[in-house]
Amino acid sequence: MKTHSRLDPAFIEGSKGSLFALHHVPEKVSDSTECIVAIPSFAEEMNRCRYMQTMLAQALNKQGHALVSVDPYGTGDSSGDFSEASWEQWIQDTIDATHYAKQLGYKKISLLAVRLGALLAMAAAPEIENLHRMIFWQPVTNGKASLNQFLRIKIAASMGRDEKAETTAHLEELLKEGKNIEVAGYDVSPELFSGIQAAHYNNHLDSLSCPVSWFTVLASAERKTPRGDLQAMDKWREQGVQIDHKTVIGPAFWQAHERTLAPELITATMNYINGGTTRE
Repeated sequence: MKTHSRLDPAFIEGSKGSLFALHHVPEKVSDSTECIVAIPSFAEEMNRCRYMQTMLAQALNKQGHALVSVDPYGTGDSSGDFSEASWEQWIQDTIDATHYAKQLGYKKISLLAVRLGALLAMAAAPEIENLHRMIFWQPVTNGKASLNQFLRIKIAASMGRDEKAETTAHLEELLKEGKNIEVAGYDVSPELFSGIQAAHYNNHLDSLSCPVSWFTVLASAERKTPRGDLQAMDKWREQGVQIDHKTVIGPAFWQAHERTLAPELITATMNYINGGTTRE
């Protein structure tokens, strides 16, 4: 069987410690080769999305493109503990990941941002020279809303154990007091919590200059893109940002406990990369 790629793992130097990088190398590399730098989602979603990321890397390699993934500080195989992570650190890790892609020799660098990773990509984008484009998979546009959903996991767990019911307000108060909280095995620091809580697409309305392709995964053809997402896209377009939007039908792979795939999303993403537009 003909191979189209190879895997090159490496530890790269981050601003706080070594970061684990995985480079999916195509068979041939030229100045026209596009390198997609993957920006992962948050907590367990990061693990649930890994195989979809691998599927995309394989599809990219077959078309002569590359993918680089870097575990942010305190996650995966990178240095540090999750409890030591901060939002600002992860933004810097995102920038460092693109620097690594450039060191590998790639001229055309793009970002693939998954879920909460979209807010990281938005924050990092102004610091990345000649960014070709950004691709969003089911992006999170409001960090505070995402955190509230995350905290509900802990609240539901305490109710399931017949313990005293916790509330979002109580957990936030603990963080304000400088205490870490543990949610589903993740030790969240006040610094990380406050950073995500403040993250919002409104903060980046006038700072994006590269094209954005926004993919929404819907459970069925009867479902519609959330109104808030459509409003976010319209606000960016009013600022002159080129945003293409595409809906695909598939499962919520970032939520499923079992490995769940959305091959339609891979196909749609590759069609965009090869053709340059997703606009419906």
